[in-house]
Amino acid sequence: MRSLRRHLSLLVLVFTTGLACSSSREPPPAPGTSDVGGGGGGGGGGAVDDTTPPAPPGGPDTGDTPAPSDPGTTHPPLFVGRFDTTDPAGPKAAWPGARILARFEGTAVSVELSDFAEPWMDGTPSYWEVSIDHGPWTPIAMTPDNRPHVYELAKDLPAAAHEVELFKRSETQTGITQFFGFDFHGGKSLPPPERQKRKIEVMGDSQASGFGIEMLNAPDLNCPGANHSGTYQNFRKAWGSLLGTRFDAEVHGIVYSGKGLLKNVWPTDTDPLVDYYPRTNPNPAIAQSAQLFDLSSWVPDVIVLTQGSVDFGSGVSDGEFRAAYRRFVVDTLRARGPNTHIFMSVLGMGGRGTIDDVGRQIVAERAAVGDDKMHVFVAEPYTYDEMTACNSHGTPAWHQRIADALAAEIQRAVGWQ
Repeated sequence: MRSLRRHLSLLVLVFTTGLACSSSREPPPAPGTSDVGGGGGGGGGGAVDDTTPPAPPGGPDTGDTPAPSDPGTTHPPLFVGRFDTTDPAGPKAAWPGARILARFEGTAVSVELSDFAEPWMDGTPSYWEVSIDHGPWTPIAMTPDNRPHVYELAKDLPAAAHEVELFKRSETQTGITQFFGFDFHGGKSLPPPERQKRKIEVMGDSQASGFGIEMLNAPDLNCPGANHSGTYQNFRKAWGSLLGTRFDAEVHGIVYSGKGLLKNVWPTDTDPLVDYYPRTNPNPAIAQSAQLFDLSSWVPDVIVLTQGSVDFGSGVSDGEFRAAYRRFVVDTLRARGPNTHIFMSVLGMGGRGTIDDVGRQIVAERAAVGDDKMHVFVAEPYTYDEMTACNSHGTPAWHQRIADALAAEIQRAVGWQ
């Protein structure tokens, strides 16, 4: 595994982006703390959670890291999503939906990871999921102590070629995970799977994150304990990931609960989408020194923007929002991808009527200069039965409905089958 660490240090060139200036800016309070009210964009806090999160498959091994057992050439994994590469020891994943894929020949695989959490992140630990050979997904609860741990992913496999995929299902505020390498326990690393050709970027708040989707029909709809806990989140089951599956596309989830385009749920949190959008790591504690993502290195074919509903509950004026929304869509998103299809979308009730109106204005304005790749999508209003994931968030059925409706629009506009 140490040899893989050395190899990973070379990957910095793959992910390299510029650095912003540093600052001593303080992070905002934790979502859901008593200082600022409920977290995750809805509902009040529940009783103290006295349950134990599910253990990782095989459990973490906190002993010494075993020596690498790959006798052949170590092939780097495939990384999907935005990864912070400022530490040459290994890339860090903060955004939900980050994926790490590898292929190997052998009978067992483990991974070395560490998880870091800011003091205000009371929704820890991060949750990942693992799939072997495109099989069932198994959750992995991290240990957020900023120390490397070895997690057994599979053993007693047939002696053949296999594929392993790790998927970060929880958001930034549950922890940030650093990857140090896979160990194939005497097996041989193989070239990773091919990168998917299509690219989709989704932006949104808790209704895009799969918030609460792992607990349906909780008492009074409250997530027990820290309501934004990674225990209850699963971006893999959210509409954005479902779109990726539907169209066989890579998905980048620029998703953060409680965040608006200009203003956020928590008054002391002054780090909205227009500020954190370019970063590889949206940890607000490093907002002024975060590594910037090279936006030209991964240009999406489709962008689905659903931000805005939070703003209208946080005091943004209609005129202020309209001006900022237009600047972000035209000056940032369109400038990044001249041929990208941008779907300005309304999923919930907040901002309905305003977001779609300014979206139609942008469509008309851009059409006048020959841009026919701007679109407005307005979902049918949700019903109570569709919002019974804890803290009154979308159920799997709601996420599937949104994915199906968006897929129909994307198929019509883009021509994807």
